[in-house]
Amino acid sequence: MDRFAQFLRRQLDIDLELLRQARQDAETGTHHPCLITPIRGFRECELKTRLLTAHHHCGTGHGPCDELGESYPPEDERGCPTRALLGLPYADRPGYAPRWRP
Repeated sequence: MDRFAQFLRRQLDIDLELLRQARQDAETGTHHPCLITPIRGFRECELKTRLLTAHHHCGTGHGPCDELGESYPPEDERGCPTRALLGLPYADRPGYAPRWRP
């Protein structure tokens, strides 16, 4: 797996942990501010995970965007525009490389 996909999966894991904490806080009556509802957050993480899985092989010659001629060359870790867009919400997090911007 390439570094960009690893980075995205790590960010999703962080988001899921924050959402789990928010849900636990809601169940126990404690309160920490959360900008999104847990249900919406879990759905958003599921969406991103499914898109990342669907575009896993893009840029290798075997992905859906390769067939359409919309993938990046193999040395470009983003794979395709869809994967690059998936990383954009995490551009302010440590580990995000500026060259990954769409």
